[in-house]
Amino acid sequence: MADQKTENSLYERLMRFFVIVVIYTVRYVFYIWFRPKVTFTDDSVRSTRLKSPAVIIANHTNMLDPIMMLAVFFYHRSIVVAKDQIEDPHFSWALKRAACVIPCDRFNLDTEWALIAKREIEKGNSVIIFPEGKCRDDGQLNEFKTGFAFLARSTGTPVISVGLDGIYKFGHRTQVVIGAAEKIERVKGIPSSKHLTERSEYFQKKIWKLKQQALGKSSEEVCP
Repeated sequence: MADQKTENSLYERLMRFFVIVVIYTVRYVFYIWFRPKVTFTDDSVRSTRLKSPAVIIANHTNMLDPIMMLAVFFYHRSIVVAKDQIEDPHFSWALKRAACVIPCDRFNLDTEWALIAKREIEKGNSVIIFPEGKCRDDGQLNEFKTGFAFLARSTGTPVISVGLDGIYKFGHRTQVVIGAAEKIERVKGIPSSKHLTERSEYFQKKIWKLKQQALGKSSEEVCP
């Protein structure tokens, strides 16, 4: 029994080391293959190596968006990932062993992810969230869920909005446009759903403009 536990422990350590190697390798492949061009639009954020934790939100156009965000914001960050994707046998071997992954059940009421995210922020790590909850590749945005607003408001952590062009192909430099760091005002007690919805709508419009800029389109176009 002791030998079996030793073998399992050794296996887990080797797998975790392998996952770390994969993460670093993927990051360099992304930088070489897609050559992301990062544009900053405000003096409050001038580097992706953030000096203090933030809630980082972005539009979700392509399944490669999470990898790109992890590659761009490489230091001291975690990312919220759908629980059903973590449990998918194609990805579970890596996602369950990646220390930066925060599971979230997007089909049921789930508050555990917010507690984990809060602990990550307290440790000095930023948290990456896709408020749409799923990809949308028709040029529009899904309605933003309010979880990111609740997390930012309850922790006093600033929100950094990111617009991605969602284009990943050889010969094209993936455009990443990073906006200002903005705080959501704290209120006494539990914030009302109306307050969180208003904040979510505000940041949805903001990310729409950043996404349009990443695509080289007019930012004056109104978010539908």
